Amino acid sequence: MRERERRPIETTTELVEIVTMAIPTPARFGAGHPAKRVFQALRIAVNNELEEIDAALPLAWELLRENGRFAGISFHSLEDRRVKQFLAGLARECVCPPGLPICRCGHVAEATLLTRGGITPTEAETDENPRARSARLRAALKIAVAPQ
Repeated sequence: MRERERRPIETTTELVEIVTMAIPTPARFGAGHPAKRVFQALRIAVNNELEEIDAALPLAWELLRENGRFAGISFHSLEDRRVKQFLAGLARECVCPPGLPICRCGHVAEATLLTRGGITPTEAETDENPRARSARLRAALKIAVAPQ
């Protein structure tokens, strides 16, 4: 903010220098480039990525036939959380408040989860493709829902 008050930031190189200067020296030698997360956050915001995922997941699920398999690959925790919660919601049977002794909602699961905790790449896979190291695969099976 201080730098923007002094002058406009016009190039990505200037932004990288500002981010690098803002990070304490010992922290600069962690995982990856210091400005990596800043550029990731900008990309996510500009492309409206999280909202696009929220809109696309139900559409993809609707296209799936009974006994079809849904697989979602995410590359960072914000994406993964959305895929995980979407699939967990489909796999949930009862949505009644926890204090009720008997289920009154009649809600039935639409999915069976095929992965627990997601599948991450092996060391051999990340050696071959380093960009895959942050990937997480989650999958579910679309089950028949009895008409009510």
